[in-house]
Amino acid sequence: MKRIALGVLSLIAAASLVGSPALATKHAVRHSASCKQIKDAVDSGKSADEVAKDLKVSTARVKSCTTPAARHGKRGTAKPS
Repeated sequence: MKRIALGVLSLIAAASLVGSPALATKHAVRHSASCKQIKDAVDSGKSADEVAKDLKVSTARVKSCTTPAARHGKRGTAKPS
């Protein structure tokens, strides 16, 4: 009985050691360009479509990084008294 338990445990240990690198590479790593990189590329004279193609991002991502963000809330405004 002990031999069977030892065999099962060693099989589980070996499977976890062998399986962990395979599972780690199964999920795709997503590398995305930062907004700073996108803004620098647009400032250098490239069009939004060229930047999207070169940096492998969507045109919506380029647009969201290059347009000024809408301000939410009332920061910095004085309250009427």
